[in-house]
Amino acid sequence: MAVVVLTVIDRGATRAYSTPWIFLFWFAQVAPILALVLRASPGARPLVLPSRSWMVLVSVFATTVLLSSWLSPFRGSSLLAALTPLAAVAAFILIHDAARHDRERFIALGLRWITVAALTILGIGLGRWGVLLVQTEAYKSVTGLLAVRNEFPLGHSNYTAGLALFITPWFGWLAWRNFGLTRWIWVGVTLAGLTLLFSSGSRGGLMGAAALGVLAVLNARVKRRILALLIVLAVTTTLALGYAHPRTRAMVFARSSTVQEPNASNVQRSAMALAGWQMGRDRPLLGWGTGTTALVYPRYRSGLDGGVETALQLHSTPVQLWADLGLAGIACSLGFLGFVWFARPVRSNFRTRLGGSVQREWDRGAAINATDAHPFRSPVFVGLLSYAVFALTDYQLDVPVFALAVAGCAALLARPAVAPVSRRGQLGVAASAVAVLVVMGIWGHRDSTPEMNVRALEIGRDAARNAEAVALLKESLRLNPDQEIAHFNLGWLQVVRDPVAAEKHFLAAAHLVPDKGGVYFGVALARLNQDRPELQPAVVRALALEALNDPRFLISPWWRQPNLRPLRADTLVELNALANTVALRLAAQKDRRSREADYIAVLGEWLDDRGQPGEILRRSYTSGRVSFFAARPPVPEWQTAPVRAYHRERAGYPVLMRNLDIPPPVDLFDVQENSLASTELAPLFAPKGWLPAPLLIELLEGRSE
Repeated sequence: MAVVVLTVIDRGATRAYSTPWIFLFWFAQVAPILALVLRASPGARPLVLPSRSWMVLVSVFATTVLLSSWLSPFRGSSLLAALTPLAAVAAFILIHDAARHDRERFIALGLRWITVAALTILGIGLGRWGVLLVQTEAYKSVTGLLAVRNEFPLGHSNYTAGLALFITPWFGWLAWRNFGLTRWIWVGVTLAGLTLLFSSGSRGGLMGAAALGVLAVLNARVKRRILALLIVLAVTTTLALGYAHPRTRAMVFARSSTVQEPNASNVQRSAMALAGWQMGRDRPLLGWGTGTTALVYPRYRSGLDGGVETALQLHSTPVQLWADLGLAGIACSLGFLGFVWFARPVRSNFRTRLGGSVQREWDRGAAINATDAHPFRSPVFVGLLSYAVFALTDYQLDVPVFALAVAGCAALLARPAVAPVSRRGQLGVAASAVAVLVVMGIWGHRDSTPEMNVRALEIGRDAARNAEAVALLKESLRLNPDQEIAHFNLGWLQVVRDPVAAEKHFLAAAHLVPDKGGVYFGVALARLNQDRPELQPAVVRALALEALNDPRFLISPWWRQPNLRPLRADTLVELNALANTVALRLAAQKDRRSREADYIAVLGEWLDDRGQPGEILRRSYTSGRVSFFAARPPVPEWQTAPVRAYHRERAGYPVLMRNLDIPPPVDLFDVQENSLASTELAPLFAPKGWLPAPLLIELLEGRSE
């Protein structure tokens, strides 16, 4: 019931990390382990365990999860996150036992409750999406209809796709086994399930849909020729639906003509895949531990082109398992897929089915094969393997409903042990479950650094409490030195009082997030405040790097400050040299961003009305810029334009840290933004982060000359 509540509440996947929902979240994970202790305790009826091969697999997996978390540099938080997969292991054993002990009762109850749960998910998903379509009036056009991605019920469209892949085969199976009007009702519900899947707009979901169609056809007992036609039809339909959706069509067919329109999702996922590979490579045996991605990813951020500042997960289950659990985790996942495949419901007569005559699995009055676990093995098998295909592009097993769904499907597919479990074996299961609870209870805990960081930023605005804020951030960095948020804000706290220390923290922040807005400006101010004339070239280089990373800095109101204005001419010269270097490097790699670097090299000169006539037009390459400069416009009076001053809020930080009880932290950096940068001059500037992060680090360290 706890899992159901966490699934149907608004944005349950993230709300689970806030009070009071987190207590329900923990209960949903502890309850299966406690139930397994009670079920395997002395005096209870004998457990019906899966076959020895299945038990070896789940035992190795549970041991891998525990060892990986115990040996993780972030033991406490990793052990706490390990509760989810360990609870799934306990649920696997419990569901298999219940399914085998009282088979007929379980079939009746399972048929009822699985159907209710699936219909509830479908109703909430399509119902709330429909309300959103009405509120936004997106239903008035096909384009608007397809543009609104369905993120219900869990709060993200990829979760919607994952749920749809589990429930749609169930509806299809109910349509197959019923007759008359009831069959047509379930056919309609099946189509509604496919609508839920398609409305998610998930590209991985379409891959799962193709797999679902192929597997469903393979499980239908038809002649070989009809089978081939149905497979072609399933794949063709999926491709047609993919082309019909603007998001998928843009990914496959659209080609951006400028660096200002990258497919951010593809770039970020590629960066995550590279980071995941590097994470697993550095700890190949057991990985970094479950749930540690947000803490470990920043170590690899500087080597990624287009990566996010940090990530909750790596958007690919194989990549995530490699990073979290290493080779042991990959081996367990491959073993799991192998066991699932060999447990498919029609394995014994697969060849006969391909060439045999048409026959139904569900004939009226037909007896259920006594060797089969349950009559609904077919939808379980189709749903699980379809989801496995989808999981190549996303990771969702940290959400209880998906972990439970995978465990339940596996439990229904697994064969029981030949011999009943011995009393000693049953006590061993109970003792193992108790040991897990003890380890989690003593050593598992939430990461304390997010609360320290948020507290430090709250009190850091009070000059009288500056020392207290500095102490908090230093303690946070002692626990985890790879925190850009702590280094960046510690730099701003110390930029006047201790500029030498501030420079070190700004440089550390730049090495963690090279395209962080304001970090090179912080380096420049820290060097400037040291009042050492020999550092002036280094000050100028840092200012040029800030402008190269975020070209809007060229018209920043900060240039109106008396101590910075004299440095502008030298900064533009340095920017020209850096941009030309970058242009040559990128051109040699056939990277079209070289044209952006070539353009930025003269943008600053044009803004200061010192460029050669026509040069900025010659280097412009986007249609908007060409049109703008072809009109020979006068240089806008950006030096006197209105200023927008604010502090950046890190809205996603509580989610990334799995602690929604903390407010979103607000950086101490006083952003001074020129109003023209977001209005009439906006098309002239590339977005912050357009430059490859590794190249920024090379420029910072002077390794590119």
